[in-house]
Amino acid sequence: MNPQIFGYEHLTFLAIFIVISVVTLILIKKYAKSTKAQDIIVRCVGVLLFACILWNRISIAINNGDALGLIPNTFCGMSSLVLSLTVIFGKRNNEVLHFVVYVAFVGDLLTLCYPDFIEQNISFFYGATISGLLHHSVGLYLCILLELILWFVPTYKKWKNLVIGFMAYITFGAFLINILGFGGAFYINDPILDGTPLTVWVIAPVFAVGYAIYMIALELLRRRKKKAKQVSFNQIIKIIKSEP
Repeated sequence: MNPQIFGYEHLTFLAIFIVISVVTLILIKKYAKSTKAQDIIVRCVGVLLFACILWNRISIAINNGDALGLIPNTFCGMSSLVLSLTVIFGKRNNEVLHFVVYVAFVGDLLTLCYPDFIEQNISFFYGATISGLLHHSVGLYLCILLELILWFVPTYKKWKNLVIGFMAYITFGAFLINILGFGGAFYINDPILDGTPLTVWVIAPVFAVGYAIYMIALELLRRRKKKAKQVSFNQIIKIIKSEP
């Protein structure tokens, strides 16, 4: 019997991933204080992510018997490639991160929860299956790590980056469909799940609403913290002034 979504292989993988992620993120947050140490860790995870997405695309190409399978033709695949290269060669909080982190986080999280490709082979360790799970999990881990150590700082002021990045993906997807013959590239024509209306034209507006809600909540939280700090500072000043 092939591995199943929410089967024991899937759930075991998720459990191991969660434990490793929580433990290592706590350790990194506690001990990796210097910029140099954080940069080394981030770039190492970026290299690991690049290796995973490369393994995945090679496996898919071999499975399909077509070298064009090396080209990422989904939001998650392309985001894993872009994110890995961005953190390996880019600077902290660079412009590309203000697009790709959001797309990678949402795509990787949803895919890990519902990996529809997990049933493609009788073996859970089939190349295209395990590499797919790994590049999604490492990508999700990297997104969380970047925000945790402030290597990436989200802000609503960079919303244009999301629009530009999305248009770049769609343009590339249109090229794959019309020039190279990828029928389902970036879910432009085909839904993400068969039998549903979830093409990119449905997903994108939902994603935009989620992005707006996240940014509003984040901004309100930041203003609340800033106000609390200001109140505490003013109280300290009053105490100092009241002392004889």
